[in-house]
Amino acid sequence: MQASINTAVFANEIQAGRSQLSYLEELADSPIDNIEVRGELFNKETKDEELNSIYSLCQKQDWGFFYSIPEQLFKTDQVNPNIEDHLKMAEKFHIGNLKISLGDLSDISAEQLNNLKDLLSQYNVKVTIENEPNDNGTLKNVVQQIIKLRELDIPLGYTFDSGNWYWIDEDPIDAFKNLSDAITVFHLKDIKDKETVMLNDGTTDWKALINNLSANIPVFIEYETSKQELPGQIKLVNDALNKRDKK
Repeated sequence: MQASINTAVFANEIQAGRSQLSYLEELADSPIDNIEVRGELFNKETKDEELNSIYSLCQKQDWGFFYSIPEQLFKTDQVNPNIEDHLKMAEKFHIGNLKISLGDLSDISAEQLNNLKDLLSQYNVKVTIENEPNDNGTLKNVVQQIIKLRELDIPLGYTFDSGNWYWIDEDPIDAFKNLSDAITVFHLKDIKDKETVMLNDGTTDWKALINNLSANIPVFIEYETSKQELPGQIKLVNDALNKRDKK
């Protein structure tokens, strides 16, 4: 397995005017397995054309195609009404995986969850929920909600974001120990003083997390870097993955 890339690595440049596609094209032939684009970084007028081109690039590079939805799946007493539109979009543009923030299930009924289960079963798209850096993303809450979703056999995976725990004063190592069996996608960050930094410059024991992660789970670099720094960050992750996989 090799590292994967979330386009958060280019966020500032993309927000300044360049497309996600243009930066992904610069990653051609890099030692990566998957790419994850971010819904909030698309220009609405050119989004469909860009998604088509990104899919073609993924086909050419043999990359898995992931998409991050900048919304919450559960909104206190309702399931996000846009979720079917996102599933339709994913099928249209051959996106294999969608990621969306968990949100709040506290007043979601079993009937609503069963309706979601039926909806998800109609699409050949994997959907994962992600822990958030807010009250919905505390370890206690995430554990409870994942248990609830599992009891009803809702086909949702779980994206573990190793950085988001810091911003709500939780320990990512403790969170990992409690949630490791639920993880299907891993978002990697290193943090120092609640700021994202380059790998090995922060306080996260990120290599220990990778060492204890199942070998089939993609590891996404999901923090801003420069074009000069990114190859070195990819190499650090790939070296850690290779060392783990040779055990």
